[in-house]
Amino acid sequence: MERIEAQAPEHRDLARQVLLWITCAKRRLTSSELQHAIAIEVNNDELDRENITDIELLVSVCTGLVIVDEESDIVRLVHYTTQEYFGRTWERWFPNAHTDITEKCATYLSFKVFKTGFSRTKGDFEKRLQSNVLYDYAARNWGYHARISSTEGGEVGFGSS
Repeated sequence: MERIEAQAPEHRDLARQVLLWITCAKRRLTSSELQHAIAIEVNNDELDRENITDIELLVSVCTGLVIVDEESDIVRLVHYTTQEYFGRTWERWFPNAHTDITEKCATYLSFKVFKTGFSRTKGDFEKRLQSNVLYDYAARNWGYHARISSTEGGEVGFGSS
């Protein structure tokens, strides 16, 4: 963490976001899910594809703490001892983690692309999932994060969009 804190502010902030999601997500995320999670701007009504950061950079700014499993494409901490460390100290490093994740999930689920309602065919649904890779995670887990965020002392707030 000292190496991360010593980086330029934009790299330090990016690394903290990556570690927040890896440490506090309800389940492990694929590289594309993590890329979408990091790219979300709260209160925007669509994902700006230019905000999607290369997975290599997301891993690099974490200074050896994060790897992408080549077989499963899952982004994870490099070693179980690292997981244990963040399991004990996440509140110190990411005091509003679940509030932040809740806001990002709710923002993602509020994107214009989902205002058309449910997918009428299985093919349409599959296309929606492929182009909106964080949808499944956000839809299934926003409530989990919202419930925990109430104990963080954070407030989940959304703009008027």
